Amino acid sequence: MVRQDQDDQLEKGIYDDKDKSTSSQATTSTVIETIQQAETPYRSKYLDEESPMGEKHDTFDLGAEIGTSRILSRVPSSTKSKSESRAKRTYSNDNKQNHNGNESGNILSRMTSSLSRISTSQTQAHELDLEEDLRRHVSLHGKQKHDKNDNGILEDKAIVNLGDGDEEVIIVDWVPDDPDNPFNWPSVRKYAILLTCVFITFTGTVSLVGVGVNAEWGTSYFNVSREIFLLQLTMPMIAIAFTPMALAPLSEVIGRNMIYQVTSVINLLLFIPQCISKNHDGVLAARFFQGSMMSVGNSMVGGTVADMFYPKQRGIAMGVFSVMIFTSQGIGITSVGWISQKFGIRWSYIIQTIAAAFNVILNIIVLRETRSDVLLSRRAKKLTKQTGKKHMCVADLQKKSFFSLMRVSLIRPFLYLFTEPIVTALSLWIGFAWACVFMFGSSVILVFQAYGFNTAQAASFEITLCIAAFIGFGFQFHQDKLYRTSAKKHNGKAPPEARLYWAAYGGLMFPLFCFIYAWTGRAGIVHWAVPAVCLIGCYTGIFMMYTGVFTYLADAYEVYSSSAQASHSFVRNLFSGLFPLFSRQMYKGMGYQYANTLVACVALILSAAPFLLIFYGKKLRQKSKVCSTLYKDS
Repeated sequence: MVRQDQDDQLEKGIYDDKDKSTSSQATTSTVIETIQQAETPYRSKYLDEESPMGEKHDTFDLGAEIGTSRILSRVPSSTKSKSESRAKRTYSNDNKQNHNGNESGNILSRMTSSLSRISTSQTQAHELDLEEDLRRHVSLHGKQKHDKNDNGILEDKAIVNLGDGDEEVIIVDWVPDDPDNPFNWPSVRKYAILLTCVFITFTGTVSLVGVGVNAEWGTSYFNVSREIFLLQLTMPMIAIAFTPMALAPLSEVIGRNMIYQVTSVINLLLFIPQCISKNHDGVLAARFFQGSMMSVGNSMVGGTVADMFYPKQRGIAMGVFSVMIFTSQGIGITSVGWISQKFGIRWSYIIQTIAAAFNVILNIIVLRETRSDVLLSRRAKKLTKQTGKKHMCVADLQKKSFFSLMRVSLIRPFLYLFTEPIVTALSLWIGFAWACVFMFGSSVILVFQAYGFNTAQAASFEITLCIAAFIGFGFQFHQDKLYRTSAKKHNGKAPPEARLYWAAYGGLMFPLFCFIYAWTGRAGIVHWAVPAVCLIGCYTGIFMMYTGVFTYLADAYEVYSSSAQASHSFVRNLFSGLFPLFSRQMYKGMGYQYANTLVACVALILSAAPFLLIFYGKKLRQKSKVCSTLYKDS
């Protein structure tokens, strides 16, 4: 999801003029006016601004009169007099005839290597500002050309320095109605891809959550202790916590589709030793690497949604994804419990292997590349081969090596986790709650076995996760209404804290129903339906917490949201892998009532996080080195 916000900016700047905000309308109209009237030079909004790292950045001068020299200036530093001659570049007008014989009027833009090869120390926000400027430049001055297949493309000439001296290239971008642009794909195709990606999430989640219930039979099957068997959950969860930090930048280089296809095949192959071997050490090794492959269902589906749907269309799509995460856990625990009890644990692995094979076939048939930059880059390379003239897209000019991207992807999430109080608090809050979903796997079986249910029947009470997901999804409509109301009060842009209203309620529901669940799960005294209903309340609260944190971090950190999301995802998956290792001992040692009471107390303390953010979030963001740059006026 590293370019989700960039795609949002592209949409607002080029493709969806009707939905532009007042500020973006003013910016675009200013650009057009200054170019046409040539009264004052256009200077980017980030010119002379400090980044969170205290650096300055390049900008375009789009305001000089067409036909005269143009200047691309680097923001002056304290040693401007020594570097001024190196900082200035000139633009010249291209007066050649276009393909139709008319004056093209295209602008030969000169961009220094600082544009095409931005230093890794520069912040992502300013990189996107530079890229947005060039995209706007192409949209304003580019000419629509057609190839032999009548595929339209916007083209504008430019002189760039990619490290080997100045050279003339043609910058290409989508025309608004281009059928190859994922935003313009038919809805049927979009949702087919979305549901296929969701199925990846489903199969991966089932494989993970089934470990807890399989421990009832797995200890004797592999001849290991329960704690050792549960490493089949811990090992892949650790891999899931770390792997997305490498896959995210890799998807920026090669696209998402290749990663989906390759990981699904490897995931299938890694099921084979689980089906045929009783060597638990070998199974653990397979599970660890399998966790790396499963991580795409956790980390990349949101990016795929952002590739195909405009922000105003993403609500339903992301709702489907969030609901599937919860329902897959409920269905997974229940189905694995019954399969293992009726046919043996080996058959639970075999059926999961069949599902993984179906996943591979479905991916090959349905999935296609959705990253706009990757598709546009491929189009540019094709045009280069056809015309003999070098074509590039804007993303090609700023493309970095995979290792440079991965270095940022690995360092920044941990930096935010320890230096950003907002990220720290929310990561601990949602991390603990999500780990409780896995920890309750032990609690539910123990509590309902006391009512006389067998293991599979007791595990079936986890279907409450599915019920809670749909209830929580229903509450999301009211949350969206509250957000829109807040947006009207804040000139169309609601503060990020408006995303947390129902998440805060969910944060209270979770410990409240956990308390009731703790003291009503008493066989022979309270009917089993009462603790079952309490489980629905607990899981509904966690669902609203999950969706609230996801959207809040996206709004609060904007272009840095991928790193902020990676921080809380790391904590969430790490806790989920570790908590089940001691949960059964805790419930048996302390007693079900007191163990669940302890969980409820911790959840109640952590529930202060969203309320503190609702009341003091603005002040915290102003003190944050990252958020203060993004929300100076909020």
